Amino acid sequence: MNVALITDDYLPKTGGITNVNVNVQEGLLKLGEKVFVFNNSLHNPKKNCYKILESNKTLKSLMKIDLSFYIFIIKLFFIILFSLEGLRFKDRFNLAFYYCFYPRNLVNRIYSTKNLLKYCKEKKIDVILSGKAAHPLFYSFIISKILRIPMATIAHGDDFLIRYPFGLNTIIFKNIEKIIVTNRIMKNLPSKIHNVKNEKLKVIHLGVNTEQCNVPQTKEELRKKLKIPENVFIIITVSRFYPRKGFETVLKAINLIIKENPNINLKYYIIGSGEEQETIQRLIEKLKLQIYVKMLGFIDDNLKNQYYKLSDVFVLVPEIKKDSIEGFGIVYIEANFFKLPT
Repeated sequence: MNVALITDDYLPKTGGITNVNVNVQEGLLKLGEKVFVFNNSLHNPKKNCYKILESNKTLKSLMKIDLSFYIFIIKLFFIILFSLEGLRFKDRFNLAFYYCFYPRNLVNRIYSTKNLLKYCKEKKIDVILSGKAAHPLFYSFIISKILRIPMATIAHGDDFLIRYPFGLNTIIFKNIEKIIVTNRIMKNLPSKIHNVKNEKLKVIHLGVNTEQCNVPQTKEELRKKLKIPENVFIIITVSRFYPRKGFETVLKAINLIIKENPNINLKYYIIGSGEEQETIQRLIEKLKLQIYVKMLGFIDDNLKNQYYKLSDVFVLVPEIKKDSIEGFGIVYIEANFFKLPT
């Protein structure tokens, strides 16, 4: 079976969703399926990875686009309006209008759709899997309806909180074959928010490849190698630097611990990267924690696993935001593998 995995979270990007997509790809390959990854970051045809999703084009680029682009938009509008089976006419019209004329992300959306149609036909795709229930969900749904092939989506949490014009993601959720969620709590969200029937939802729990996590050295050997004294209490966080991840809470807690125990021998290592990096760095400086906190940035998996093994406690305290929640962090499973209290 030829499977199209459509995602905008793929290598060399980092993060939990990227890890899920890579693991899904590897798992399907082990089952004997042929997987084509259509993404916006990695092009490697030898491994069936194709960078065909556009993400950097703006409305200004419309001035340089030839007539065929506009012809495709009009054609796509009428295809969505009259050829998508199983949807009410009102829903088809709203979907066609949004998809073909809504200005935000318009050029990227149309170019990506055009590329996906071409490649899905060429590769004779049998089923489509959206790696996230956001932009890839729309691409996947339109392509699956036009080519009349089944589709499913993986949903990670935030996906259900996004509100699209005309309630379009609700319409899509109700008209795809399966929604894959990562735990039972996440399974309740599409039912409550989008009124999705229970039979469309499938829980597939996340996991890690334990062979890739194996570190042969002992904790003592790793500390000696990385020049960390054995009597230092090590706290570790592995996470993307994102507002909901709770770094401020952890840093303020460490600051209180140090004030109450000024002679404490403690080190806090932060592994990761992202948009909040400068904010976190400023808070470290404001709290004067430079000698206690070290930001390691993005490091390879082997070194990351070594830091897991030499640490004493893993901490990550994500916060619930209005439009952002933590679905399920794979890092908790990784920390558990190394027997770290969390």
